[in-house]
Amino acid sequence: MILNKNTKEFDDYVKQLEILSSRGLFFTDTHAHVHFKELEKTNFLDTCKKYSVKRIVTIGIDLKDSENALDFATKHQGVYAACGVHPHDSSNFKVVQLSRFENMLKSEKTIAVGEIGLDYFRNYSPKETQIKTFLTFADLAVYHKKPIIIHNRDSSSDIITFLEPVIKNNFSGGIIHCFNGDKTLLKWALDMGFYISYAGVLTYKKADDLRETLKYVPIDRLLVETDCPYLTPMPFRSQKNDPSFIVFTAYTMSEIINKSIEELAIILEKNFTNLFGKLETF
Repeated sequence: MILNKNTKEFDDYVKQLEILSSRGLFFTDTHAHVHFKELEKTNFLDTCKKYSVKRIVTIGIDLKDSENALDFATKHQGVYAACGVHPHDSSNFKVVQLSRFENMLKSEKTIAVGEIGLDYFRNYSPKETQIKTFLTFADLAVYHKKPIIIHNRDSSSDIITFLEPVIKNNFSGGIIHCFNGDKTLLKWALDMGFYISYAGVLTYKKADDLRETLKYVPIDRLLVETDCPYLTPMPFRSQKNDPSFIVFTAYTMSEIINKSIEELAIILEKNFTNLFGKLETF
């Protein structure tokens, strides 16, 4: 981990990123919220180019937000969208909204259904409502043959119980986003064919258990994300997160799996392409 910006390790790594970029290698932020207001006055796209981050997937959390995500993606080369309803927002979902979600899924810029899932830590929406909304969008993903992006917090058992029958014979792939270290979910997800995505938490000093789980994830199932504007990685943890900081989570990942940053960039891009196809960059 790079814990401090004012170090030789940090400076050397930034130079490595310049070399990586000169070789045509780059990273994709597979889960961001760059259409949120928190990032609208920042120059994160310029910083992304500096750090060789050249593709972003921006994720919707309800109907209007999904439309905003798609609008942002449509206006920016190399940015793609996912549409869905976050478990926190399940209570606001109405079945009549489905036609607008289906219209979004017709766009070539909408590459996944998400983020969807269950969250029993906050319980901002009742469990029954979360489950119903979750299954509605899982069915939508199956029908449209789209990958799904799963949010899970303290709900692994129900994720497995309710999702497996829906996708068992009709799975177009998916991501366990911001993986939290739950080994029961990890085994099931890998058996089902999911990719496992790590966010900035991987770089935190007290995240030893999470880092340990990397030993159980095949390298051809790894992805990396920011979940920005949240979960800023070290050494920028006190700042607002943006997609450019994904390279510092990647650095920690490369150390743990004993791969060079160039090797990791190649691995992650292959994984992304296997899931979503070859998509343009900026």
